[in-house]
Amino acid sequence: MRFILFGLIGLLLGGCVAPLVGSVSTATHSSPPQLPLFTVISPDSLSLTDRNISGLIEVKMSERGYKKATSQASANVAVLYKYSLGSGRTDVSSSPDFVWGGQKVQSTTTYPRFFQIVVVDLEKSKLPENIEIIWQGEVHSAGSSTNMSKLAVHFVNVLFENYGSNVTNKNFYKVVEW
Repeated sequence: MRFILFGLIGLLLGGCVAPLVGSVSTATHSSPPQLPLFTVISPDSLSLTDRNISGLIEVKMSERGYKKATSQASANVAVLYKYSLGSGRTDVSSSPDFVWGGQKVQSTTTYPRFFQIVVVDLEKSKLPENIEIIWQGEVHSAGSSTNMSKLAVHFVNVLFENYGSNVTNKNFYKVVEW
């Protein structure tokens, strides 16, 4: 018991620890093609954040048995993703400060966050009018961080924890170190 307590104290003193909460929804629509070769299509291939997110998704797809295509032309599966950060909402609260007297005022800004991944069968799709989706998932969350480089790691993990299943607004809670 002492080791757990010391571990928690060390974690709290070592960095900023905060909860990451939200909901995840996923849906499986069809089976992937035989010998699936995938490519991740990034909204901004020059952005470091998007390159990191693509790398995270590539690892998860490989863990699911997909092989990375040598080029976009040789891929029979495309993985698309997008994310957004909404405008912040600031909440102000005050309470009596019994130590120093007066009022203690706190301000917290919360940002809505959205992350989505869609896996598409390029062999069955007749682009652009008909898109054959294999699997898709989305995360809705809100919090004080807008750093998508750090958030994406957790969002991609939560999505792929539900890969191949159908869930609707399944709540998740993670304690993360920022």
